[in-house]
Amino acid sequence: QLHPKTSSLLLSLFGAMASRSFACALGFSAVAAGAAAAPGQHAGPRAEEAEAARLGLFPFFVPDISGLQLPLASADGAAKPPKIMAQWSSALIYDGDMMNIPFTDGRGTFLYDRDGSRYRTTYEVKDAYFNPGMLQFRDQVAGADIGDNMTWGRDDDGVCMPWGHDRPYSDLFAWVSLASRAGQKNVGGETCSVWSWYFPSYGLTSEICVGADGLPREMNQTFGAGGKWNEGNYMQFLNFTVGDPGDEAFVASRACATNWPAQPCEDEEVVTMDTYRIWAPPEPLELANRNTGDVLGDLSFVCTQGSGPMYRSKLITYWQVNVSTTFGQYALCNYDGTGNVCGGPPAQLARVGRRSGQMSGKGPRMGQCSPNDDAGSQYSFPGLAQCPPGVVPGGAAGCTWTGAVPVRTIKASCIMEERGLLEACSRDIGHAPFKEAAAVWLAAFATDDPYMGGCPDVPSAESDIVVLV
Repeated sequence: QLHPKTSSLLLSLFGAMASRSFACALGFSAVAAGAAAAPGQHAGPRAEEAEAARLGLFPFFVPDISGLQLPLASADGAAKPPKIMAQWSSALIYDGDMMNIPFTDGRGTFLYDRDGSRYRTTYEVKDAYFNPGMLQFRDQVAGADIGDNMTWGRDDDGVCMPWGHDRPYSDLFAWVSLASRAGQKNVGGETCSVWSWYFPSYGLTSEICVGADGLPREMNQTFGAGGKWNEGNYMQFLNFTVGDPGDEAFVASRACATNWPAQPCEDEEVVTMDTYRIWAPPEPLELANRNTGDVLGDLSFVCTQGSGPMYRSKLITYWQVNVSTTFGQYALCNYDGTGNVCGGPPAQLARVGRRSGQMSGKGPRMGQCSPNDDAGSQYSFPGLAQCPPGVVPGGAAGCTWTGAVPVRTIKASCIMEERGLLEACSRDIGHAPFKEAAAVWLAAFATDDPYMGGCPDVPSAESDIVVLV
C-alpha cells in the first residue's frame, strides 16, 4: 500500500505524462477530451482524468517531483534513486514505435533545464512503413510556461500540435524518484546504473541508465498492454554539455509561433466525398465530431493501430458527405465520457480538417492540402463546421460540410478476417499506396456477395442509424 504522499506524487507524475504528445519522449498518446490549448495556455478536462479518478488517483497536487528523493520501503536498505543533473544538453539517438508504426535511426538533440521547468527534443527519424526512405522531422518543446508543443515537419512545412493542459508541468525524469535499482550496464562504452519503474494500471514501464555524474545515458519506455495505444521509445543521450541551454534554445518553432492553427487550403469547391469510419454502438452513427478517412486513409489506420482484437468486433461505415475543400488543420476527436468532442480553437474547428494517413504521407504540412495518394487522407468533422439543412458549404456560408449519408455498414471482422484484409495489409507494408488492401476494402463495400469479396450489411437496429442531412 502506497504512502499518501507517494500516491499523490504518482498521480501528479501520471497526469503530466498522460498529457504529453503522442510521439515523443514519454512514449504514449494523449487523448484530449477537451479543446486543445494554445501554446502556453490551458485546455479543458481529459478522459484520462476521469479514469484516474476511478482508480483513486485524483486530484493532481505536485507540479514537479523530479527533485524529491523518495526511498522505496525495503528491508535490505536498497539504494535511493539517483538525482538527474539539473541542466544539460546532448546529442540524441531515438528509436520507437507509435500506432504500431516503427520509427528508427533517429538523430537529433535533447535539451533539459529542470530549474527552468522545460525540456526539448528535436530529431529526424526514419519511417518506412508506407514509403521506403521516408524521413520525419519532429520538434517537441515542453515547459511550465508554454505547455507541451509538438511540431511535425520543418519551417513552412511544419504543423504545430499543442498539447497544453490544465495541470502543472511535471518533469520528464520525475518518475526516477520512484524507481528501483535494476543492475548496471554499459552504454556507449560507459558504465551506468539501471533504474526501473512499473505502473501496472496503465502498463507503463520506464527504465533509465544513469552515470555516476547524474547524466542519463539511455531511457526506455513502453506503454500499453494491448489495445489502441501500444507504444515504446528508446532514447540514448551522448556528447553532453553541462549547463543551462539558455532561453533561445526553447524558442517556439515557426509553425507554433506564426501558423497555429494552420491556414486553410486556398482552392475552394464543394465536392461529394467518400469517407469511412470504424466505430461501435452505443456510439450513434453520425459524423459530427468524428475522425474518418478515405479508402487509403482508413486503411492506414486499420493496417496499423486499428487491427487489434478491440477493433475486429466493431463496425465500419461508408459515408458520402458534401465538403468544402478549404480544409483546415486536422483535429483529434474523441469520446469524453458523455459525447464526442473535437479539440482545438474555434478557427480550427470551423473547417473540415485533413492530414495524411497516420501523419506518414509525403505531402507538405502533414498532407493538409495535398492529394495524399500514398498513405491516404484522414479527416475531422467538427460539429461547429456543420451546415444547417439546405445551406451549401463554403466560406460565405460560414460552414464547411453537410448532407452526410451512411451508404453501407459492415462488420469489421468480415473485412479484416473473413476477406483477408489484415493479410493484405502485411504484404503491402513498405509499398504505399496499399493497393492490395485497397482492393479488398473496395470489394467488401461494393457488394454483399461473399463470392465477389463483399460483406453483408449490418441490420439497422444493430448499427443504430442516425442520418444527418
